Amino acid sequence: MSFGAPAAPAVGFGAAPPMAPPVAAPQAVAFGAAPPLSAGAIAPPPVVGRPGAVAPPPMFAPPPLVSPGTLSGPPAPVAAPSGRVLVGFLVTFQNDPSGSFWPIYSGRTQLGRSSGEGVDIALPDASASSRHASVHADSATGQAFIEDDGSRNGTFLNEQKLAPADRRQLRDNDRLRLGSTTFVVKLLVS
Repeated sequence: MSFGAPAAPAVGFGAAPPMAPPVAAPQAVAFGAAPPLSAGAIAPPPVVGRPGAVAPPPMFAPPPLVSPGTLSGPPAPVAAPSGRVLVGFLVTFQNDPSGSFWPIYSGRTQLGRSSGEGVDIALPDASASSRHASVHADSATGQAFIEDDGSRNGTFLNEQKLAPADRRQLRDNDRLRLGSTTFVVKLLVS
């Protein structure tokens, strides 16, 4: 054994395990201050006004809620490409869980099975007549009316059958059935 030279590590049974590198003791961090970073870490941007503080993730406020009574007057009419004014929508959820929408414009809107000339809303329904019914809407009053155009299987408003050429007023959330297709009526001004 020689003094001054490091001893060779003992190998084999009963030898001491190699020593792990020393671990630094945790450091006290002041309240509100950012903890120390390890080597290679990137610090998040600090919050202005508090040195050493970490910025929270950005938050976006939702748009303010508006109750129906706080609007000043009716919504402005939306002009259709043909100069007609949007009055409401027909909505069905039968073939699409997210809903299928058809606009109701001022004037006459023809509903029927065929997508030929004169039909504005073509229904993918074999039980609907080729020219089943018409919606007549007035943009000045926001009123809309349904009229059966002599359909084979009838037009139903809230499950009441309309006689041919009978015209009835539509109201928001009415149920309109043509053939086997049921629509919910949504009027912009009711």
